[in-house]
Amino acid sequence: MGSGSPAGSPSERPLNGPAVNEAPLNAPAVNGAPLNGPTPVAPRAVGTPPGPLPVTRVEMKDPVPTAFTDDLAKMGLTAGALPPIEKLDPRALRGVMKLIAKSLGVACTDCHEEGDFGAPTPRKRIAAHMWNSFAAGLAMKGGGPLFCDSCHQGRNKLLDRRDESALRAWMDRAFVADLRRTDGQEHGCETCHGAGTGQSGVP
Repeated sequence: MGSGSPAGSPSERPLNGPAVNEAPLNAPAVNGAPLNGPTPVAPRAVGTPPGPLPVTRVEMKDPVPTAFTDDLAKMGLTAGALPPIEKLDPRALRGVMKLIAKSLGVACTDCHEEGDFGAPTPRKRIAAHMWNSFAAGLAMKGGGPLFCDSCHQGRNKLLDRRDESALRAWMDRAFVADLRRTDGQEHGCETCHGAGTGQSGVP
C-alpha cells in the first residue's frame, strides 16, 4: 500500500473496487469510534494483475448480546448453549443459515458454491470455526449470549487491520476482557487463535 495523496486530492479507482478518497494512514481509531477520513488506496499501474484487496477502513463495533434469541428458540436452539455446528439438527440448519446470512449481510452464495451447497468451501470452513469458537464457545462477560450478529452486526468485515497495534489492543479488550468461555475454562487469545484451530485470524 503506497502513501496517500494530500487531503482533498481526486479519488483513485482501484481495478477491483469502487473509488475511494485518499486519507492519511495514521487516522486515529479509539475503541471502535469511526476513523477520520476514508481509506487510502494506492494507484495500480495499467496492466498490473489484480492483487489482494486494499486494507480498508472498518468501524470496529464492540460485541453485543444477540438479537436472535427468539429466532433460535423457534428452531429448538438455546442462545448461550448452542451445540457444535456438526451436531446441529438438520431440520434447524436451513433456518440457522438464514440467520448467519442476515448477521453478516451476505447472500447464501457468498459462502456456498452455486449449484452444490453441500460442497466444502473456505468460507464454510471459517463459518464452522466461528460458530464453534464464538457463537457456541463464548458469551458476554455479564452473561448475555452471543451469535453471529453479536460481532458482525450486519457486516461481513468487522476488523480494521490498518494499525496492527490498535487492532490487537481492541481485540484484547472486546474479545478477551469483555467475553468469557461458556465451558468455564480460562479465556484468552488462544481460545480462537490457538494451535489446531486452523485459523490465523478472523474477518
